[in-house]
Amino acid sequence: MLFNRSHLTGLAVVAALVAGSTVFVRAHTRLEKSEPAAGATLNTAPKQLQLWFNEKIDPAVSKLEMTSGSKQVELSGVHVMGGKTLMAAVTGTVSGGTYKVAWQTAGDDGHVVKGDFTFTVNKATH
Repeated sequence: MLFNRSHLTGLAVVAALVAGSTVFVRAHTRLEKSEPAAGATLNTAPKQLQLWFNEKIDPAVSKLEMTSGSKQVELSGVHVMGGKTLMAAVTGTVSGGTYKVAWQTAGDDGHVVKGDFTFTVNKATH
C-alpha cells in the first residue's frame, strides 16, 4: 500500500495528538492504592488511613475526611510521609457500617485533584 504526502501528514498529526494527550493524562496526581482498600470489608475498625499517590504531593493542599452517612469521623495527624503518602490516625468512633474516605491533593503540576472511595466495617471496635 502506498501513502501519499497528505496521508503521512495526517498520520503524523494523529500521532502527535495521541502522544500529547498521553502526556496530559499522566500530568495529574492519581491515587495508586489505599489502606483500607477501596471496596474492602473489614472485621475491625482501621486505626489509620494511608493513601499512596503516583508522585510527590503538596502537603499545603492535602486533606483527608472520613464519613459515615452525614456523620464525620475524627481524624488526627493528617500528614504527608515520604513525599507520596497521605496518612491520618482514625481517632473517632467507628461502628459497623459503610465509610467514605474523601481526599484532596496536588502534585508537581499544581492542579488540585480530589477523589473518594468507600469501605465497610462489620462491627464496632473503636
